Amino acid sequence: MMKQVIKFFREDLLFSFSLLLAIIAIIFGRFSIQDINFKVIVTLAGLMLVISGLDMSGILSYFGQFLVKKSFSFRQLLRYIVLLSFFSSMFLTNDVAILTLLPIYLRLTKIIDNRQPVLLGTVYIIAAANLGSSFFPFGNPQNLFLYSYYHIPLLKFFSATSLIAISSLILLMISIQFIPKEPIRITLTDNQFDRPKAVGFGVLMLIMIGGVFGLIDYFLALAIVAIIVLFWQPQLFKNVDYRLLATFAFFFVIVGNLSQSESIITWLQSIFTNYENTLLGSILTSQVISNVPAAILLAPFTKYHQSLLLGVNIGGLGTLIASLANLIGYKIIRIQVPSERKLFLRNFYLVNGIFLLLLTLSFSLIS
Repeated sequence: MMKQVIKFFREDLLFSFSLLLAIIAIIFGRFSIQDINFKVIVTLAGLMLVISGLDMSGILSYFGQFLVKKSFSFRQLLRYIVLLSFFSSMFLTNDVAILTLLPIYLRLTKIIDNRQPVLLGTVYIIAAANLGSSFFPFGNPQNLFLYSYYHIPLLKFFSATSLIAISSLILLMISIQFIPKEPIRITLTDNQFDRPKAVGFGVLMLIMIGGVFGLIDYFLALAIVAIIVLFWQPQLFKNVDYRLLATFAFFFVIVGNLSQSESIITWLQSIFTNYENTLLGSILTSQVISNVPAAILLAPFTKYHQSLLLGVNIGGLGTLIASLANLIGYKIIRIQVPSERKLFLRNFYLVNGIFLLLLTLSFSLIS
């Protein structure tokens, strides 16, 4: 029994760490239900259900296989998969893009002897998912939170995220040009997707997006989605990341208690006093505690929402822990090609370090 408990908490250290801090905060502070942003948690839960259904329909795998059939060289194959990872993550989140496309890519490239460009490609796929998901408010959890917390006008939101999307896409495409243009021949079996499920969950996705933008009450949006999924595909409730939802709640409690301390408020507000400090501070914080908790932690202490939005999305690059999607990618590598973990990590830190530096310098000049 004790081993199972230890295993449960070791599987998600961010969840365990946030739970511990929340307990300490309640013991020495107070607990208020008003500290918890239910719109973010409710909307994220609904999006998880819908996205899990879309993934189950096989539509992303279908497009992945389709693009592979159009590839005549390794560089072209990688370019197509990176583009699919980038654009699909805008709608299906970075986690789903990586979980779906990275295993396909690794299976297809097992026949390639030169493993250096193959492992470099895995890093590009993960980076593309992280950066592409930054475009829409529902693309990743930190965007969903910041959009809700600051009530950012949609045009202002896109004015910031479009800069990340365009600059990072250019950076990715330039980087892929350095990949060897070796001929590649891959035999594929026919792979179809479940059209009724894809259409059905597409409609449910529109309902949840309506909840994000305030076109429909977010509780009503979740209720509609949950009831339909319960009677249609009840197994999808097992795919909801309940620990991530709980982690959000824990951080809301922690931040709520920090907000009661005038000395902490004064200190943090004295740091995040301008665009540059907020940008750099959020990027650095993301490297240590991941970009989702960084967004929740820093939002109450700065009015520079645009630079915070940029910072936590750029901050998903860098260390493995900077984004949960990075850890998902590493886990897939560890399972599918365990002997190549070291080569992956070398490429990961090299590419992420360069991308992080270039994007940080570029956006530091925009003030």
